[in-house]
Amino acid sequence: MRDLFDESTGNRAFIDLLRTIGILQVVLFHVIHGIVRFAPPSSINGFVERMPWWMNFAWQAYGVDMIFVISAFLLTFSLLIEKNETGKISIRGYYARRLIRILPLYYIALAVFAVAQGNSLSEIITSALFIGYIVSDFNVIPVGWSMEVMILYYIALPWLIMALAKIGRPLLWLSLAIIATALWRYLYLVGQPEDPAQFFLTMVETKDASPAGFELYFRPWFRLPAFLMGSIMAYLIVQNRIPKTRVTPILAVLLIVPILWMPVQNRESWVYSNLSPEIWAAYWAIAPVIFARAFGFLIAWGLLRGRDSPWKIHSAFRAFSKNIFAVYLFHMPFLAVGAVAVFMTTDPIALGSANLFQVIAVFVATAGLTYLFAWPLTKFVEQPLQNKIRRMAK
Repeated sequence: MRDLFDESTGNRAFIDLLRTIGILQVVLFHVIHGIVRFAPPSSINGFVERMPWWMNFAWQAYGVDMIFVISAFLLTFSLLIEKNETGKISIRGYYARRLIRILPLYYIALAVFAVAQGNSLSEIITSALFIGYIVSDFNVIPVGWSMEVMILYYIALPWLIMALAKIGRPLLWLSLAIIATALWRYLYLVGQPEDPAQFFLTMVETKDASPAGFELYFRPWFRLPAFLMGSIMAYLIVQNRIPKTRVTPILAVLLIVPILWMPVQNRESWVYSNLSPEIWAAYWAIAPVIFARAFGFLIAWGLLRGRDSPWKIHSAFRAFSKNIFAVYLFHMPFLAVGAVAVFMTTDPIALGSANLFQVIAVFVATAGLTYLFAWPLTKFVEQPLQNKIRRMAK
């Protein structure tokens, strides 16, 4: 299965395309919610109504789930190939590769944001140890919560694969783990006093996450479905359990579209007048699972398709993907710069009157400025640091 990523297939470019779509959705999500957060409260409803229905996909943070699925798939796939070829997994080699990939730029971002924000020593330490959202409710880096989720899964992954190899039936156990996570999300929602039908609206209308929304969004134990699904797809690929059929991408899209375009941000939409709190609890519990599964099958189909009909992806998508870590860590400050550049003022009232054209303009400015910062940071800082650490480790 190693030939799945031969250059002749174009599959590396296909993965780059998906990762770029994921990171750009994250940027757009933060643009939308950044406007909501800083605009006057009285203007929020008007702003929501001015956004067209086809922009519904920007209100939910499924871009980060896409990145989670892809990351878990690629890492699980590489570990399974290593185990199949050598009979074992080099834990030391795996951890060295992961830490060299993540820590240099992460700690640079941690230092930059800590100095800019004046964070306390305890906040810096918990963020540096990737436990900010386990022992408290904060990470120094604005998007640091997701790095905590990723690093914790990365640490557990090789041990998980070795355990599954010993007990057998890995797909069954991973599937049960996903079901358990979804059930845990559901039981949490129905067991707390907050109305599940209101917690997303609370975030939009009050500019602050509700207790339930905060827990489901930030806590590592509630964000496992995307990672587990990525690992499942790797097993399915390695075991040749996915048929080559044109139906696969169609079904994947049919499952993804209703979730992405769910008008959860609009109190006046049909979903709030027709769905009960129990249905909302079930939706918030299983929607991430359905999305991750559908997106995972889309990945698998694309990789198998690349073997027969190589992908040809524009180089711009590869460029963004190669700098995805720097773009992800540092795009938040550029959101403010992009907003000032578009609105030509720092007055929050201007944000409240934003139209679609201005939102897109802020998004383009943010993405562009972040890339212009990320490219030299990756090439002249991150990569040299990684290479130096690799030489020292030999």
